[in-house]
Amino acid sequence: MGLWSIVALLAICDPQQAPPSAALQTFRSGALIVEVDVRVLGKDDRFVTDLGVPEFAITEDGVPQKVLSVVLIGAPVAPLAPLAPAPSAPSGPLGPRPPQTWLFVFDTYHLTAGGLARTRDAVVKFVADRFREGDLGGIVVDGKMVNNRLTSAREELRTAAASVKMPGELRSRQLELREWPRLQDDEEAWSISTGDQQALKSATARACIEDPDQCRRVPVEPQVLEKARRLAAGIRTATSLTLNVVTVLSRGLARLTGPKTVVFLSEGFFLSDQELDLRQAVGMAARAGAHFYTIDARGLNTGSASSDIIDQPVASAVVAGQQKFDTRSDGTNSLAVDTGGFAIRNENNFGRALDEIQRDAGTYYVVGYAPAKETFDGKYRAISVKVSRPGVKVRARRGYLAFEPATLLKPISRPAAAPSDAPAAAVSPKRGSAETGGEAEHGVPALPISPVLIALPEAGTHVPAARTSEPSVRVRVDRAVMSLKSTFGETASDRNSPAEVGWAAYEKGDVETAARHLAEAAKASDARPWVLYALGLAHFALRHYHDAAQSWERVRREVPEFEPIYFSLADAYGLQRDEGAAIKVLREAEQRWPADAEVSDAVGVIQVRRGALDAAIDSFERATKVGPDDALGYFNLARTLQMRLLKSQRYDPQMQKWIGGDEDRRRAVANFQKYLSLGGPYERQAQEALASLAWK
Repeated sequence: MGLWSIVALLAICDPQQAPPSAALQTFRSGALIVEVDVRVLGKDDRFVTDLGVPEFAITEDGVPQKVLSVVLIGAPVAPLAPLAPAPSAPSGPLGPRPPQTWLFVFDTYHLTAGGLARTRDAVVKFVADRFREGDLGGIVVDGKMVNNRLTSAREELRTAAASVKMPGELRSRQLELREWPRLQDDEEAWSISTGDQQALKSATARACIEDPDQCRRVPVEPQVLEKARRLAAGIRTATSLTLNVVTVLSRGLARLTGPKTVVFLSEGFFLSDQELDLRQAVGMAARAGAHFYTIDARGLNTGSASSDIIDQPVASAVVAGQQKFDTRSDGTNSLAVDTGGFAIRNENNFGRALDEIQRDAGTYYVVGYAPAKETFDGKYRAISVKVSRPGVKVRARRGYLAFEPATLLKPISRPAAAPSDAPAAAVSPKRGSAETGGEAEHGVPALPISPVLIALPEAGTHVPAARTSEPSVRVRVDRAVMSLKSTFGETASDRNSPAEVGWAAYEKGDVETAARHLAEAAKASDARPWVLYALGLAHFALRHYHDAAQSWERVRREVPEFEPIYFSLADAYGLQRDEGAAIKVLREAEQRWPADAEVSDAVGVIQVRRGALDAAIDSFERATKVGPDDALGYFNLARTLQMRLLKSQRYDPQMQKWIGGDEDRRRAVANFQKYLSLGGPYERQAQEALASLAWK
């Protein structure tokens, strides 16, 4: 039995839920409510805060929906608007401003060094001066979360923002575009690579005008074509990476309650034939209840209309359904507008832009409706929100992917006072479950980024999150200890403490007291294995992973036939980033129990963390063979095949599409379908993966 699940490839964030209270909105019915954040502004661009249910109208895929509730967030009093009589309507007051989650995403795939530096400095100052007490924040750079977690500590967030720098291997495509033979922009490079002869001739003529001598020495057209094809492949890859970051962040945010604001800092990305990927990313963000606010790091003089809005107030730079004139802004505009945020362009004062975003994110309505179409099939559903009051502007997300939407009204739960050295809970899900995530700190959940969905050269590493004790998990821990007790009996040193006192303290959740007494008991020459095992549990709960491993190694030496100890040791070594030791322990378990599918699953996950995807696939295939009715093996196998697919694909400019990995795609689909046929707790994740594989 592993203390933390190491046999799954999907990171899931499962923050604790607050107990029911007057400040928590609850629905009295089991019916699913879709909640939509809506901003309503008057002619003076001020928020309109006196609307009720009768004034809102919502359609989903063109079908009118019945609005059940309207809650105003962020106003001084924040009253609950009149409700239509319905069993699913919320009751009770909502606090004036629930805690917010802020993510600052540096799109390094589409940033120059100068743009990154300017936006980074603005974020550092914003966090230092304007980040509000009680909010959560996180910094994402190069597709990874700095410190691998969200934090409510202002100084930690400020330091994380200040640490952002351009990855050394990234080279600005804008610089390469300007090198001879010069190409005007990403769109021209893409047009040439896809066979646009007029674009090729224009670029060739330009090259000859700019360097006639070079044009006389060598044929220019082949050089232009080769450069365009090379750049086009890089452009498409970079856009895919960016959209995958958005998708995976949205998956994590969907596990968090309360308002979520994503500040997306980029110089824009060009969409070639990736509109479906963009729609998926936008749909996942909208489904998570996340609002994207995009800031164009290029600043002033971008696009043909820049002279009309140079250095105007931020509100005048808000983009809302503008006509296409800057192809690199199309993707960021869609991220913002379609999720209910806005895009800021032609603005050098990034601090002013962040202030405008904070004001906009602070006041909004949450409009709830029960969708007429109750089956959530994973398809995109278009939403339209209108207000009957004349002369107002309405901004809301434009749709979502029809998986179960995130809940917006419940604030993120935090303990009233958590000391800096508060211990983690010392229990975990069953080793065959698929629950891992980033480490929790002070009751603040980490936001996972799945290595499966971000196509980076190296897979992300995830530290399992501390979780609250569940009765079924507690029973399994108790039974393991009782099993050792019954097998080896108790001695006089066990009874009447300190061992029993330590174990009693552990059962009550006082792991510091437990560790102290159990460590004293473990000094005895005749200390029983159960005492050593319990001491390891206490050390693990305190995040003293090295000490836990030492105690558990003693148990393994004394009781090599005790199977749970191998999984516990693998967990402890894995958290110390010693995958080699973890693999060694699990290989021994594999030799002892060759027909145990969970052992093969555990080996496979460690191999994934090490980047050995081929070996991991072999391990997961072995798990499905020895445990053909164990659904998790099929889920993990499908995930790893999906990872290998993403790494193996390449762009063929002649065919004008991404090729390769067809066999991995076929096998991934088959194994996800097998998982769904057997049933398991991750049906939604498997369905999302199937939808993603179908769109590639």
